Amino acid sequence: MVERKLLRPESMEDALGQREHYQRDALPIAGGQSLLVLLRNKLIDPKVLIDLERLSELREVKQSKDGISIGAMTTIHNLFSLPEVRTAFPVLSQAASKVGSTAIRNLGTIGGNICHNEPGADLPPALLALNALVELRSRRGTRKIGLSEFLRGYFETTIAPDEILCSVEIPQLPAKAAGVYLKHAISSEDLAIASVAVVLIRDNQQAGKAQEVRIGLGGVAPVPFRPTKAESTLRGTMLNQKAIRAAAEIAASEADPMTDPHGSAEYRRKMVKVLVRRAIAAVLEQPERNGHGKA
Repeated sequence: MVERKLLRPESMEDALGQREHYQRDALPIAGGQSLLVLLRNKLIDPKVLIDLERLSELREVKQSKDGISIGAMTTIHNLFSLPEVRTAFPVLSQAASKVGSTAIRNLGTIGGNICHNEPGADLPPALLALNALVELRSRRGTRKIGLSEFLRGYFETTIAPDEILCSVEIPQLPAKAAGVYLKHAISSEDLAIASVAVVLIRDNQQAGKAQEVRIGLGGVAPVPFRPTKAESTLRGTMLNQKAIRAAAEIAASEADPMTDPHGSAEYRRKMVKVLVRRAIAAVLEQPERNGHGKA
């Protein structure tokens, strides 16, 4: 049996010092839902685990006129339950409600979900569609980068060996915004075979016209991503059936799915077309909300 050192820092400064000291020999552990699976399957072999449980600042949720900052140790259950998220960013609340089982939602965290970077995870597509940023801290300082930059490749991120993901920041949505998350999976508790998050920013002058449509896709590429070509075809256009179908076709062409026991690459690509069409249709059916940042 492999013996690992478990460290329980009492402060963020202690945690950053441990991260700096052990570098690639150590990994932070939050809820442990993803990390423990990798350990059991011997896919990773850290000498040291840094338990972030005692760092209460990583559970803080701060809302302002500019948006919301969600601590990395916020559980997925709390993410789903937070009134601030349900009201202003319902697409994220919807995605959180689809994550695994009740036990997984109670223990898993937003930070762990992102750092694991599982292609079929539920939160990243919604966060991508919300233009989310991640805050990374080390003793060298703090940096904020877009989630799309953070998600490097298959189960990989751009976090440095001495950094800790501290929070996820979501810019406030404009008025007349709406969002929808849809998922296709073998069962409700499984990872997505394909998933889509859509955030629609309606045109202020003309009903049915899109100022901007943001799309986050999951399960259909090595990493969750934004199909930017599909998005660009919808920018400033009337969202009729022809435009939606064309965008869905383009989104499918931008996907890079893999074949696995849950579905072939071609099946996943077809599901992109179906889910993008359904998500845009669903978001169009939502009533306009004129309150600032309501979506």
